[in-house]
Amino acid sequence: MLFEVISSAIIGGLVGYSKLVQLGAISGNDTRSIMRIATNAGLVAKDGTQIRPHRRTQKPEFTEYVFQLPQGLSARQFTEKIDRFQDGLNAKRRVLDVSLADIKAIDWKGDIVAQIRELAAKKKRINKEVEIDFDGMLKFRVYSENLTDRFMYDTDLLGKMKGWEVPVGATRTSLVRHDFDKHSHITVAGMTDYGKSVFLKNIITTLTARQSKNVHFFLIDLKGGLAFNRFRDLEQVVGVAKNPTEAYDMLIDAQTKMNERIEYLLRNDFEDIKEAGIKDRYFVIIDEAADISDSKDCQEIIKDIARRGRGAGFRLVYATQYPTNETISPQVRQNCSARLCFRLSTATASRAVLDEDGAESLPLVKGRAIYRTDRKTIVQTPLIENQFIDDTLKPNIIIKPRKEGEQHGRNNNIEGATPRKHSLIVEEVGIR
Repeated sequence: MLFEVISSAIIGGLVGYSKLVQLGAISGNDTRSIMRIATNAGLVAKDGTQIRPHRRTQKPEFTEYVFQLPQGLSARQFTEKIDRFQDGLNAKRRVLDVSLADIKAIDWKGDIVAQIRELAAKKKRINKEVEIDFDGMLKFRVYSENLTDRFMYDTDLLGKMKGWEVPVGATRTSLVRHDFDKHSHITVAGMTDYGKSVFLKNIITTLTARQSKNVHFFLIDLKGGLAFNRFRDLEQVVGVAKNPTEAYDMLIDAQTKMNERIEYLLRNDFEDIKEAGIKDRYFVIIDEAADISDSKDCQEIIKDIARRGRGAGFRLVYATQYPTNETISPQVRQNCSARLCFRLSTATASRAVLDEDGAESLPLVKGRAIYRTDRKTIVQTPLIENQFIDDTLKPNIIIKPRKEGEQHGRNNNIEGATPRKHSLIVEEVGIR
């Protein structure tokens, strides 16, 4: 009996110790390690001054280390070498890994001593993740567990959305949502194949499923129409433009509709659509917007929608894999109060989207992004599969018959755009 009590206490202690270590409570102080890594990486002032520890704060999901930055060094120098800190803090770190499930698996009639030894030898590698921030002080947030690298979009996730919300992604502890009634316009940027187009499909699918009677889309896909092709037969889709000329035609249509809505509000003394009780929202979604950045005519309409669209119920989603001060105009940047930025190749590109560095330091994980409104959050955006899209949106398909000789909008040759060679034709093909 005494032996069993002692054995239980030892095993319980192993579980408790393991949990405390994994939470970081007794995993040691990384202050000296951070300082040593900084020195080895050459992050020292010319007079030899190092970063100076200010405070260390233990929080449930991470430990925050705050340092005073010596004169002559910038926070950007540290963020550019974030991989050095992450690799250095993870070097040869293995900790005890015992859970309650291990206790349940114990054979109390067997060799208890051997089983305790086996549990004591059970270890896993610590895989810390580091974030660096600066608000006058240099801050290192060290997480003991990595953010998931695969967050699937499913029916349960769709059911959690309310109103005009779409899921942005998961943090270590919560689900982040974007509400288009709070932040009307959003800029989305990132290198190819990191999740930008997948997020745009997330927006279209979520809003079609949740607001099928009230949402309308003007879709502009300047990569040839392939990303948005599966949505072309949705009742909610006004049309899909595939090149700069078609994009201009569609933007003219969107602007005309917006002007009609604004005139209606003015005539009836309404300040905005909420006061008027209008439920409809029009989304202008542009994928690879850099391809029309040199079109003055397109850009003037885009800036107009960004500036005047909010009160009229028009929402702009402006996406590009080439963010620069030229491809994202100051007016669009100013009026897009939300930004979602996937991995970018340079700090300059990051600043064009976020007004600060950071996107160039994101890990090479598809779907990993920085979401910024009034605060900045690193998220793993949901992966929405095409079969899920098709199954979810099937009830919203309508047949849009092809009319011989019909063309979409106007055949204008606009500044900075290639003249159209083919008309926009919608075929009688189901969603796929």
